[in-house]
Amino acid sequence: MVYCGKPSKGCGECRSRKVRCDQAQPACSQCTRAKRDCPGYRDQLALMFRDESKSVVRKAIAASTYKHKRAERLPRTAVPEGNPVRSELETPVVDPDFDFNSDPQHIYLMRQLANLNCPSGIQPSYDVEIAKYEAICYFLRSNALPGSFWTSETIPNFLLQTGGPASQRAMQACVVATATAMLSRIRRIPSLREVAHREYGSALRLLNAALADPEEAKTNQTLGAVILLSIYEVVTSRATADVHGWTNHINGATALLDIRGSDQLKTNVGLRLFLHLRYQIIVSCLQRDARVPESLLECTKIVMFLQPAEAHGNRLSMIIAKLSNLRADIRANMYNDEQQIISAASAIEAELIAWLAALPPEFSYTTHVKSPFDFAFQRRFRGISPYDDQYHVYPTQWVCNSWNQYRSARIIVSEIILFRVRKMSDSSSLASLSEEFQLHCRTLRLTIRRLAVEICRSVPFYLKAYAADREASLPPPESYIGGLILLWHLFVAGVVENPRHGLRRWVVKCLEMIGNTMGIDQALAVADIVAADPGVLHSVTEEED
Repeated sequence: MVYCGKPSKGCGECRSRKVRCDQAQPACSQCTRAKRDCPGYRDQLALMFRDESKSVVRKAIAASTYKHKRAERLPRTAVPEGNPVRSELETPVVDPDFDFNSDPQHIYLMRQLANLNCPSGIQPSYDVEIAKYEAICYFLRSNALPGSFWTSETIPNFLLQTGGPASQRAMQACVVATATAMLSRIRRIPSLREVAHREYGSALRLLNAALADPEEAKTNQTLGAVILLSIYEVVTSRATADVHGWTNHINGATALLDIRGSDQLKTNVGLRLFLHLRYQIIVSCLQRDARVPESLLECTKIVMFLQPAEAHGNRLSMIIAKLSNLRADIRANMYNDEQQIISAASAIEAELIAWLAALPPEFSYTTHVKSPFDFAFQRRFRGISPYDDQYHVYPTQWVCNSWNQYRSARIIVSEIILFRVRKMSDSSSLASLSEEFQLHCRTLRLTIRRLAVEICRSVPFYLKAYAADREASLPPPESYIGGLILLWHLFVAGVVENPRHGLRRWVVKCLEMIGNTMGIDQALAVADIVAADPGVLHSVTEEED
């Protein structure tokens, strides 16, 4: 028997009209005055307690069957006893047994996605279909999609639409492919990985069809599909050679930005997509020692007028673009001697210092020390303690990312200066350099080390490990995209010191944690690259500080 709450004592007519009933006998006063037949009153005891046994048994059998099937599909990895760090690293960021139905936003999304058709005509088993819905809900909840029309309130309706232009269908396939790829790694479901692979192929075919139409190629849906494909590559690229897949999609997005021109900045959605891609394109150019497209810089100048409140972010992007162009010019042997390169790099360094000096108070952050007895922090951080037990707290994730963009750029430009000084000393003598210049080089080494440490201290904020009120088995909305953004900054910080240094080992462990618990395979590839790198300071100078 189930208690169903206290029912209304009014007669049927008063309850249907939603008016107060005086429960008079043999008929209520409302019905008597209106000259209606009073239907009488209900049995209160029978209403307060109902026999729900059959319903409960039916639901329990269904839930047990679903969990049993999922348990067969998810064999537990044996973990040696007494190794809590490894145990945490092998724990998915979303617990396989976590009840998504406890999350109100998930309930809302699941209701809207209940009628979602199976992708590409494939009819997976019922439990895979449920997991697919949960994948899309988790993806939307994780805030992985930029743009104002990609919200949890609007995208379910967008996903349920049938037909439409190729660009729209391509983005639908991209959402399903990327979402299922994420959850297949988090929950280790091979059948979902197959769904993701099929949807990825379907998305590529639809995207090619959209790109063949000049008008379709300019739509937000086409550009959004390309962004999603780049995220898919980050999620699924485990081998270091596969990292180029992300670069190819970013190059494709760059070509689309050229086609869209400045008209893309006239709408809020187009502007958001541009800002998201601008950062990705500049990072890609930095990685490849390539020049930043001139069209992107021209659009950034327009954005400076459209967004005067975001002047610091736009200005920083222009400085980092100059840094990428400098690396491209060095690679193309555009400079006559080392002194010219040092002068150009020093000018960029001066711009970064000026940017830092002009920051407003809202860019301030605080540094905290983790208590040795705060075991919950390490549990939320998946078995890893903050580097040197200190971490930062920023006003917003955007502020945190701006700081790390500055730090990464400052490390790279300082490395250029130190490396060129080393080459000059090889041809002459380090003693021939002025004492002031030698002092500047020592300052640069200290700055590089300090900035690398600060990047490491920002990691708990990205993953919200310090938030004590979060459910341990479900990450906050910012954590997944925080893991994606961290890959570049952790790489820059990780290669500063030699392979035996504690900071290097901490960065590798952190990247492995992101890869294993969030299912971002590219983090594991970056961890391999960082572990094998000789180190920036080792390569630029042998002088001991």
